Amino acid sequence: MPRYEAFEDSGYTFVFKYDEAFPEMLHYHVRHWPNTIDDAIDTFFADVGTWDERHQRFISQSDTHELLWYWIDETKKVVMVISCYRI
Repeated sequence: MPRYEAFEDSGYTFVFKYDEAFPEMLHYHVRHWPNTIDDAIDTFFADVGTWDERHQRFISQSDTHELLWYWIDETKKVVMVISCYRI
C-alpha cells in the first residue's frame, strides 16, 4: 500500500508519495534530488498553473523550476505533487 507525507504551507496541504523502490524516501527525492520540498511549494505559489489535458494535471513554473501537480481536494486546498524539477 502506498504511503504519503503531507506538508502544510499558507493554508494548503501538499502531499508527496513515498517511492516504491526506496520505501523510506519520498519519490520526489529519489527522482529529483537535490530539489527540496520548499522548491515544489514555492513553484506552486509562483504560478497559477496551466491545465495539461493530455496528462490530466497542472503545470506551474517559477524562474527555476517546473511543478506537475493536481488537486486532491480543491475546496480543502489539498495538492498532490507529482514532480518538480529544474528548468
